[in-house]
Formats: sequence, structure tokens, C-alpha cells
Amino acid sequence: MNKFLLAIGCAICFSTQVYGQKQNGTTESLATAVDGLLAARLAAVAPGGVVLIAKKGTIAYEKAFGLANVKTATPMQPDMAFRIGSITKQFTAIAILQLVEAGKISLQDSIQRYVVDYPHKQYPITIEHLLTHTSGIKDYQAITNRAAERASYTPKQGVDYFKDEPLEFKPGSKFRYSNSNYYLLGYIIELVTGQSYANYLQHNLFDKAGLRHTEYLTANKAVANMPQGYSRFDKGLELAELQDITILYAAGGLASTAEDLFNWHQALRAGKLLGKKLLKKAHTPYRLSDGTYSDYGYGWYIRKLAVSPTIEHAGSTDGFQADEVYLPDADTYVVTLFNCFEQDMDWTVLTNDIARVATGKPVDAAVVVDKALLAKYVGEYTFDASHKLLVTFKEGSLFIEDTNPNDRLPQVRVYPQNDHKFYMKEAPVVFDFLYDNEKKLLKIITYVSGRKDAEWLKTN
Repeated sequence: MNKFLLAIGCAICFSTQVYGQKQNGTTESLATAVDGLLAARLAAVAPGGVVLIAKKGTIAYEKAFGLANVKTATPMQPDMAFRIGSITKQFTAIAILQLVEAGKISLQDSIQRYVVDYPHKQYPITIEHLLTHTSGIKDYQAITNRAAERASYTPKQGVDYFKDEPLEFKPGSKFRYSNSNYYLLGYIIELVTGQSYANYLQHNLFDKAGLRHTEYLTANKAVANMPQGYSRFDKGLELAELQDITILYAAGGLASTAEDLFNWHQALRAGKLLGKKLLKKAHTPYRLSDGTYSDYGYGWYIRKLAVSPTIEHAGSTDGFQADEVYLPDADTYVVTLFNCFEQDMDWTVLTNDIARVATGKPVDAAVVVDKALLAKYVGEYTFDASHKLLVTFKEGSLFIEDTNPNDRLPQVRVYPQNDHKFYMKEAPVVFDFLYDNEKKLLKIITYVSGRKDAEWLKTN
């Protein structure tokens, strides 16, 4: 089980230079507020970054901050390309939905219809299960298969790496984020179309959407105008060791710019890539078999920022982190790109705060959860004999501590994302309070850096 990771401060100072302003109709208060957020908080996230805000289809704010390369003191520029990690998944999802719209595949087709040598499990697995992360297939990044390890992979070799793993749950019954789902979808695109994943996306997505600076990364080929990627671990800031792109593939292998991501968003809304009916499904939470809903559609999370609905996704990969949030009620789209992988959640919190400012909400606008509901969460939650979480309620807030005597963590305040998900500011840990239908008990699912860590059943 992963331990909760405490935040590490950044030793790189924020560069006060700002480049490439585009403020078509930007109010002075918006520019001042966003500039202030980046000035105060970029240093905790990355050496540099790019922020774009669009309102009602027009770019209202676009700036680059800090450094693209610390050693050479090269300033960040707004047109630089970044690895976008899991934001790639929405491109993969749209490619699949284009094939659905063309009648070449069906959402309810079993994956074995296309990947004929994929082992049959105890339950059918459909294309829709892959799109919605409800397949039960284990995340290949969380397993070890020494016999199948290699420096780089063909799509088939990548699928072979995880295909023999048992399912974690009955498909359709639970949401569990797994990169294996989108790796499989990329392979299915190739099998159905007879094209490589990269070629299909280029001709059917990038070209149609007018994306001139978005590409599937190629091993050993440098991307023009890409900043240096960094990582922050125990030793502080260091040059990132970039994974071979075939390991990420259709789950995280794209690079793009802030303006291209905005143009992608606009092309989708204009119907250039997909009909409205299927796009609406992609932006609708998936209904699980027990009648409840996940917070994921096809390639996007569907959440709330305070009380405003959002359609969003983040991407985190070696050396880079990216985030996008669309608030449909305000028709406001926000993109942030950073040239550092860091274990804290500062980058996603910063993006959300930028979105708050962009829609006229105070940065400290808190999600309000009913006190009676918070009181129900109080108690002791057990992972095993030596690992327990103690949840207390005081001064109107929840506090959580790990009571393991050998590795005791101090009591920390947690903040609500909604009425059942809470995060701590000291580490990239999210606590999801849910009811366990099988054991008839309340439980906490912990997520570290966006990945499931453990389940804790309420025992007292």
C-alpha cells in the first residue's frame, strides 16, 4: 500500500517575466487576479507554465510564466508544446466514437470481437466499459509482468503485458481509472481502421480540427518548441527521465499547446468531429449497474467546481502536467500546462482557482457540506490490523489522521470537492466516503496522485 506523501517545497524561484499576452476583451481585474495567482503559486508547481482562458469562444487571457529551461534561463513562451498525459484519452475516445458513428463498431461490442486473442474473462467486457473505466481490467502501470517487459512496445505487445490479469470487479459495477482501458482502445482503432493510431488521429482529428501543433509523440524524435521537463522528488527539482512513448500510447502519448487544446474544444462544440448526440454521451456520467453514477463519461470527468458543473480532465506524465476545465454554464474554458511532474496536488488546485477567478467566483469559495452528513463520516476506518484512519469533526471541518504506531501521520484538515470526496492540501491524497453495499458499512477509498491506494472500512 502506498504511504501518504507529504508536499515538497520548490526551490526554484518564480520568474516575474510574463510573455505573449493575448487579452481580447480581458478585464484588468481578471488579468491582475490570474497574474497574482501564478506569481504566488507557480514556484510550488513547476519552473514554468502557460495559462489560457477563453470566454464564450474567444481567448480572453493567454500568458506564459517562468522558465522553459532552468539551466539556460530560457523564458517560457505561450506557444510551447507540452506532453499532455491523460488528456490524450479524450482524443482516443472521440476516435472510437467516430467509428461508432460510422457504424464500424458498437459501444456494446465485446472487445474480443476486435482483439480476438484477448482472453475471455468471467464476464463480457464491452467497448463502453473501456471508455468509462468500468471494465475491471487492471491498470498496467500498477502490475508487474517481468516476462513481458521490454524497452518499447508494439500495441499488441502492450496489450499482452496485462491481458492475462484477472478482473478486479464485474464490468459495469464500479469505476476504477485504468490506463489499460485506453491502451486497448488505441489498439482497437488500429485493428478496425488498418491505420496506425498516430495516422488515424492526424487525418481524422488533428487535421479536421485545425490543430497544427498537436502530435502523437515518436520515440527518439524531439518535439519542436517543447520546454525541458522536470520532476520533483526527494532530491528536489531534477531533469525528468522521459518514458518511451509506446508505454503511454493511446492512454497518454500526445503533445499539444494551449491554443491547440482550445481549438480542439471549439472544434468539438462546432460539430466538426462528432455529432451532438454522441458528444453529449461522452460528457454524461456513466450509470453503473447498481443505478448510481460515476463522475466519468467517455474520456472526460464530469464534476462540479463549487456548485458549477464542469467537464474536465488532467494529465500527468514524466516531466509535464496539464489540466483543462470547461464550465458550460459560463461558457468558460481554462487550460494550464506546466513543465514539471510533482507529487503534490498544487497544480490541479491552482487550475481550479484560475477557473474560479475566470467565472467571477472568489478563490476561497468553499464547497459547503451539510454538518449532519460530515458527522456521519466520523469514526475509525481500518485497512488492516496496523493501519487505521481516525476521522474527527471539529470547528465545522473534517480531520483525518493515520494511527499506525510505526508511521503515524499528524492530524490534517481535509477539504470537500463535493459531499463525499475530500482532499488534503499537504499531499496528493483524496478521501472518498462511500457505502460498501456488500459489507453494509461506510468506507473510505483513498487515492494518491489520482490512483487508487486502498479501501478502509468503518469499524467504529
